[in-house]
Amino acid sequence: MNLYLILHAEAEPQTPPEQDAARLLVEQGHNDIQRVGAFATAAKPNQVGAIYHAQTTRALETAEGFAKFYRSSEGVIEADGLLADDHIGHWLTLINESSEDLMIVGHMLNLKRIAGELIAGDASAHPVRFKRGGVACLERSDDGVWGVAWMINPDMV
Repeated sequence: MNLYLILHAEAEPQTPPEQDAARLLVEQGHNDIQRVGAFATAAKPNQVGAIYHAQTTRALETAEGFAKFYRSSEGVIEADGLLADDHIGHWLTLINESSEDLMIVGHMLNLKRIAGELIAGDASAHPVRFKRGGVACLERSDDGVWGVAWMINPDMV
């Protein structure tokens, strides 16, 4: 099983907190998604069970961009629990029980904690250095052990 973790692409500059969720991707963010998505799917099957995204416009736009490269049987789904400070317990259960590849588009702190818990058993470990618009592919072996299979950042392609 593969888990594709994606930090939302580059968005508009910081805004007042009450407007933060509505920030849109900038042109560079859209371009990064196109380059990374095309490169990532050139050598790897591009089917996932679902593409989940945090409840922000920039995460939605990033998920929709990657959906052009990764087919999803369930489509692009807005989901609770993917904001930076949200608890990750639900996601760890869903991920560990899934037999299908999944994609999660979210925010830095949350993605770091998910990767840390899966790979190192410690949400504070932060074993992956996420970049905006990049993809980290985590792979679960047959014995249930997680590791980083590969990672592509926009500055690599």
